[in-house]
Amino acid sequence: MPATARVIECAGTPYEIGLAHGSGAANEIHDNIAIYTDFFQDRAKIDWTEARKRASAYIPLLSAKYPEILEEMNGIALGAGRNLDMEDILTLNVRSELGLTNVADGCTCLSQRGTDGSIFLAQNWDWLQVNLVVLHITPKDSPLQMKFMTEAGLVGKIGLNSSGVGTLLNGILAGAKSSEKFPIHIILRRILQFASTFDEAFQIIEEYGLASSCNIVVGDGEGRAGSIECSPYGNAVIPLSGETFPFVGHTNHLYSPNRPTNAKDHPEENSFTRLQRLEYLTRQDNENSIPPSFDTIRTRLSDQEGTPLSICLGEPTEKDVGMDRVTTVSTIIMELHEGLVQLTLGRPCDNPPVLEWQL
Repeated sequence: MPATARVIECAGTPYEIGLAHGSGAANEIHDNIAIYTDFFQDRAKIDWTEARKRASAYIPLLSAKYPEILEEMNGIALGAGRNLDMEDILTLNVRSELGLTNVADGCTCLSQRGTDGSIFLAQNWDWLQVNLVVLHITPKDSPLQMKFMTEAGLVGKIGLNSSGVGTLLNGILAGAKSSEKFPIHIILRRILQFASTFDEAFQIIEEYGLASSCNIVVGDGEGRAGSIECSPYGNAVIPLSGETFPFVGHTNHLYSPNRPTNAKDHPEENSFTRLQRLEYLTRQDNENSIPPSFDTIRTRLSDQEGTPLSICLGEPTEKDVGMDRVTTVSTIIMELHEGLVQLTLGRPCDNPPVLEWQL
């Protein structure tokens, strides 16, 4: 994996944004299609043709409620070339709905407020070693810019907009899914493109709903933040709160007492141990008067207690195949008040170089 992700500048109409994305990451997009072709076969027992067919079930909804995102996907396909079409790009963008309802991933997230007014969102993104890019998107006739890390070909993921709204993501293993609600990565894009506050982000989630289960961490530059546990049955907020040290951690299980009764998950045991460890390390920092910062948060996310199923996941071995090759692929830390982001590719415990940007 490269030490830093390439930044692709995308501006203009939805089609122009997509064309810049597709032409700028053509090889990476085709590689990701090959990776997810194998993934769908391994976990969902379907080939790419069947995956495209299932993904097309979202076209009527998106055509009615978010047609510009389909236009952007068409631009991505044409930019990437080699006979791709919009349905291929849509299939990449619904990879969670097609494959993550019967397999768990990793990811350790946190939101934390400092006594100086700083507001941090941070996570280890644990997954297969797919091809990543950073998209800097300036839509035509829009006051908001976005800059986020994503898998090449996906229209949204983990990052920040110019109003100081940031997003993180935890996968949740749960069988329920719906083609009448928005796929995870498309709702993440919608938030980054249109939300200027935490409340506006939550309103978007409530209005369009989530096609499958996940946890989306959202924060804004004014200090509002929290984990939003989402499912096709409804959503529940775990707010950033606490007088001593405002903090919320989240891994890959649902734990809000207010979640819908029909929202059932099937987490791995390490989801609980990683969350407990993250909470312990955060309490230790607080007791030692260590404030949240890029360095102190990265230290927590580099923790290897319980390896290989630690906060910083172990490296895959030559014997590992399929989902056994999941590792910590990237770490992103954002300070929302100043709009500052630090991204590393690879395990943070290996001290990779830092890519930094500000919006």
